[in-house]
Amino acid sequence: MRIGCDALIVGGGPSGLSTGSFISKRGFKTIILEEHREIGRPEQCAGLVSWRIGKLPQKLVLNRVDTARFCLGNKSFEVYSKKDMLVIDRAGYDKHLAENALAEGAEIRLGERVIGLKEGCVVTSMGNHYSGRILVGADGPNSIVARLTGLKQPGNLLFALQCVAKGVFEQHVVELRFEPEFSNEVFAWIIPLSRSRARVGLLTSDNPWPRFRLLLKRLGMRRVEARVVGDSIRFGLMSKTSASRVILVGDAACQVKPFSLGGLVYSRICSRIAGDSCITALERNLFDGGFLAETYDSVWRRTIGGALEKGLRMRILFNLMRRMPVSFALTRILGLNLLAGRVLDPDFLGKNPIPE
Repeated sequence: MRIGCDALIVGGGPSGLSTGSFISKRGFKTIILEEHREIGRPEQCAGLVSWRIGKLPQKLVLNRVDTARFCLGNKSFEVYSKKDMLVIDRAGYDKHLAENALAEGAEIRLGERVIGLKEGCVVTSMGNHYSGRILVGADGPNSIVARLTGLKQPGNLLFALQCVAKGVFEQHVVELRFEPEFSNEVFAWIIPLSRSRARVGLLTSDNPWPRFRLLLKRLGMRRVEARVVGDSIRFGLMSKTSASRVILVGDAACQVKPFSLGGLVYSRICSRIAGDSCITALERNLFDGGFLAETYDSVWRRTIGGALEKGLRMRILFNLMRRMPVSFALTRILGLNLLAGRVLDPDFLGKNPIPE
């Protein structure tokens, strides 16, 4: 079946749903294709976000934390946040965004996995051919839209595993562990849901399973559920995130924090910019690469490009610190953690305006 629309969005995660909501609100026919049969499943990411995520239904906020503890062996220091970080129901968040998109008039088609392009149409596993005046790739770190349209993603690919574990936790403290046996270049995390349950996981560039089993064993934790959530994350600055009639947004455009690898806040910001760019292109009937580079690429880079660069520098700093365990203790002894708590921004955005 051949199906036409104004904006065709591949990916029903936060970026695709938010972008689709903005576009459809302006009266343009918007179709969102999601390869899975349920929004929010499989559940992805640790679900720890700052206040910049915007107003959420209270039922989606599972816990609030105000302290991050950075650990390497028995050395550690703590950084206090002036504003609480939120631990959210990640699947519920996606469903909330889907409800908003549907309310604005977007159409969400589940179980539609993109398998190729043919004669200007997106072909799906259901045998449907979709044509849109503009195509939005919101299909994650291994974006097929990027691959099919020649937009090259960087090679920095990391693998994550996470579960809900049982133990004894400080409810308002997130723990980041930098032991090399848990992660070869990033960290492991403990994000409390309560005093007895936490999301426990790690990111690494090699096989995460042996490290994940070791993490649970060393910390003396056991899984509450048999299910383990796996994910992949790609980071770095892409040279181009748009081409003629095509833009990438969210994880597909590597719009994730290079240090913590969180993407929900940047997704919220860049989805608004993507939506505005698509609306302008549809209104003016202008879809060439230069126009989209001006209205999308250059705008999101001005908004979060500096934050991405700061995050990359923070990665370098902590990779140096993990080679010198004493630096974790010295940070506390010298009081540098107290300074960090006053000046550091978890999103590295400072006073940058957040598009509403």
